[in-house]
Amino acid sequence: MSDNVANIPNVKTNWKTSIPVLRYTIGVSFIMAITSLWNYELAYLTAVLGLGYLAPGAKPLSVRQGLIFIFSLLIMTGIAIVFSAVFLDYPLVFMPLLLLALLWFYYTDRIIGMVKVFLLISLIIVPFVSIDSTAIGSYVAVNLTINALMAIILSQIIFYIFPWSFADEKFAKAQKDTVKQSKKERFRYAMNIVIILTPVILLFYIFKLSSSILILTFIAILSMSPALANPKVGMVLIVANILGGVVAILGYKLLSTIPNFAFMILLVLLVGLIFGNLIFSSHKLAPVFASGFSTFLLILGSVMSSDVDAGEKVWPRVIQIAMAVIYVVTAFRTLSYFEKKKKVRGV
Repeated sequence: MSDNVANIPNVKTNWKTSIPVLRYTIGVSFIMAITSLWNYELAYLTAVLGLGYLAPGAKPLSVRQGLIFIFSLLIMTGIAIVFSAVFLDYPLVFMPLLLLALLWFYYTDRIIGMVKVFLLISLIIVPFVSIDSTAIGSYVAVNLTINALMAIILSQIIFYIFPWSFADEKFAKAQKDTVKQSKKERFRYAMNIVIILTPVILLFYIFKLSSSILILTFIAILSMSPALANPKVGMVLIVANILGGVVAILGYKLLSTIPNFAFMILLVLLVGLIFGNLIFSSHKLAPVFASGFSTFLLILGSVMSSDVDAGEKVWPRVIQIAMAVIYVVTAFRTLSYFEKKKKVRGV
């Protein structure tokens, strides 16, 4: 017996190498806890937006960077409100200007990271929720800014608890090693995204689908990844997002049985650890699982924030996000097919 005990390997966990994962999972659980207790409008978005500041390779922001970001968002939301109020009723002016603005956003490399994501969300959401009323657009714009501010503040608090470490260096290096695109490549990439977005934007504008703005927002954000032209990456993304939706449904069912605040936070922590280990792995498809985890947070947070008919909203949200992911993957694959066909023909 003593010999068997002596032969058990002495397993040690190197907690220093786990700091990025712990920061990510505990961080998002902390953000979910604070925003759920505060319960301001669209509070569930804060945790989803905060993921970008805790992602692999993300460095803590300086006060100056944070202020510039918020100031940029205020300007963008202000422009989006004015743009909607002036041009929304004139489709022949509104649509070309919106598409040109999107083309520039995807083309430019002067705006990077989370700043680009936030500004893009503002540019898309504000005009389309303004279809029903300009006041609603202004209201959403204010709440987007509040969410951005909260995401920055809470994510940076986490960096004080789990400071930047040597374990983060490999993720930062991987980002630096990304090959920079030429102007021609960036323009072609931006044009492809605008081609993908145009049918959806027209559909939302013509039929005034402001209640399903989640689909359009997801399509716009997912389109930022040119890697989706790869069919393997596309399929994994579909699976990861559907998995995130299914886990959110299971989580909601558990919370319906045990409606306890502490249990909800522990559930988010557990799911975060599972996804976090995949996201912070060295696998080339690791970033895809970040989309799956954001899907989980978005669906769970949105249905839990509903006062009534929360259960009825779970499946529609999962279906909406699945539709967005499948559309983007299919559209990228189709464009890639025609581009390869042109190259074969020597065009």
